[in-house]
Amino acid sequence: MDVMNLDYQKLATELLAATARKAVSSTPTTVYGHGSGGLFSSQGMERQLFSAMSLPKMGLQSMLPVRSSNSTHPLYGIITGVTATTGSEPTGVCDDPPVAGLSKLCTHSFVFGRQSRMSRVFDIDRMNVITNRGEFTDLQVLGQPFANVGGVPTIAGAPSVQNAAQNEVAKALFELATAWSRDFARETYTGNPTNNTAGGGRKFFYGLDILINTGYRDAETLIACPAADSIIRSFGSLDVGSNGATLVRQITNMYRNLKYKASRAGLDPVSWVLAMPWSLFYEVTEVWPCAYLTYRCTVATGSTQFVDANAQVQMRDDMRGDIFNQTGQYLLIDGQRVPVVIDDAITETVLAGESFTASIYFIPMNVLGSTPVTFLEYLNYDMPGGAMEAARAMAPDGMYYTSDSGRFLWHKKPPTNFCVQLLAKTEPRLLLLTPYLAARLTNVKYTPVAHEASWDTASSYFVDGGRSQGSGFGPSYASPTA
Repeated sequence: MDVMNLDYQKLATELLAATARKAVSSTPTTVYGHGSGGLFSSQGMERQLFSAMSLPKMGLQSMLPVRSSNSTHPLYGIITGVTATTGSEPTGVCDDPPVAGLSKLCTHSFVFGRQSRMSRVFDIDRMNVITNRGEFTDLQVLGQPFANVGGVPTIAGAPSVQNAAQNEVAKALFELATAWSRDFARETYTGNPTNNTAGGGRKFFYGLDILINTGYRDAETLIACPAADSIIRSFGSLDVGSNGATLVRQITNMYRNLKYKASRAGLDPVSWVLAMPWSLFYEVTEVWPCAYLTYRCTVATGSTQFVDANAQVQMRDDMRGDIFNQTGQYLLIDGQRVPVVIDDAITETVLAGESFTASIYFIPMNVLGSTPVTFLEYLNYDMPGGAMEAARAMAPDGMYYTSDSGRFLWHKKPPTNFCVQLLAKTEPRLLLLTPYLAARLTNVKYTPVAHEASWDTASSYFVDGGRSQGSGFGPSYASPTA
């Protein structure tokens, strides 16, 4: 290509023409907050609005380190061992001894996902109008539904989502953030690139159900690497409520084996967290104190074993921590307080009779004290020569911008007259560098008294209600003349 003789005016015209094909629809698709037919336009409504909506509390994702990257297929290595010594022992003092074996390496890689959502179409002429002076715009949303909701894009200088009932832009961002937090919540666990769309518009990274697994193989040669395998065991759909001793013994043994691996690999000290759903943790802590204190006891025939009930209740309450703010949770395992992360994004399978099954995850966070081995990465759109630099050179001014240190790329669609629309995307991935220090206990059954309301719109426990627009279509006052 002759760069010196490029017709830049023609190039710009062609780029703009291609962009125009993705212009905003000429028909607004949103419901406004205020004005005629607005959701919050009821005359004389009191200022306080209380939040009853549920959003997923992504405990693990909210605590994982996040860093940027520009490598699409990073390659990490695991030293799996050294082959056996070969040769015979020497007979004489001048004979050759056996030969040492060869080191063995297993490589593994991680891929980016691709997530995107967009706002509805807005007519800018319609923004922040009110019906009349009987409509208030000082409404105050009480509640923090986005607390501990990880991975949601923000816009510097934009109105807070807490102002969703006051400002049309804030309402649009509130709705976009809600979609983002719910639609992508489970991918930390269930992400699977085999679900990618054919054209690459939607991609999935490897979730923990793939990363914490057996069957590891070298990324380049496909040779099996059993030394990299995680510990995977099934609880056989036994109910924790009536199998506390079995649960304590299984979890304790898995944790001991992980500690053994870490010690023999020279990676101590290692910090782990356990991840499980809210209801499962509640049921586990119901039975853990009694089972933990008695599961290895042997009582002679005719003897009675006594357990201090107050001590059990105190142990249960201590392990639950501040369960409503989801801080301070742990299980006491071999005398150690192993932190527990309550995570609403873990899949629960609904069974008959208010019973459920789910998995308990053992996740290594750091090795050698402070070296992270489980973390998130994202493609940095602000990197030199990256997306934003290309946008500044090749796109109309102001059509693209980034947020959250380059983690999210925003696009203002070309307007259709006064109709506008906004969309965002990100390319994240989850990395687990030491899968052999991770474990998963599957098919753990639990039966709470009643399941809590769900954030998942596909769940039978999801509830909302009410309306999505004003109580009518605005005033229909008579014209001043017949």
